[in-house]
Amino acid sequence: MEQRDLNLFRESLARVTVSDDFFDSFYDHFMAQSEEIAGFFHRQDMAQLKHKLKETLQMVADAAEGRPGLELYMEMLGRIHQRLHVERRHFSMWQAALVETVAVFDDHYNDQIETAWFRVIDSVIEIVFSALSQPHQQAS
Repeated sequence: MEQRDLNLFRESLARVTVSDDFFDSFYDHFMAQSEEIAGFFHRQDMAQLKHKLKETLQMVADAAEGRPGLELYMEMLGRIHQRLHVERRHFSMWQAALVETVAVFDDHYNDQIETAWFRVIDSVIEIVFSALSQPHQQAS
């Protein structure tokens, strides 16, 4: 992961997440993509999901940077989503909705920032799915 992409991602993330409206707008946009996506959020505590998303986006940056321990967190996140029958295509839809929302909320948004968001998130999605393709090993 290039440091420039991480820096652009982190700076943009800081700008957009100061407003709770960002998270409301993202989830509205994401759920409007399809009935299938909306169904994932039926009867969910949206306040809790917004809080978790904010934490997860920070962890995405940390994981892309290679911070220790976060690969395990991303693996766990992948397993949770796997149990919920979330597929790779759903992550692509999530990513697209997220970047589209960033474009609205980041006053500095440009092609470089868009590319940084895609590259950082892509690198972490790869971590999540590579872990899911391997058999789960339990401690003895």
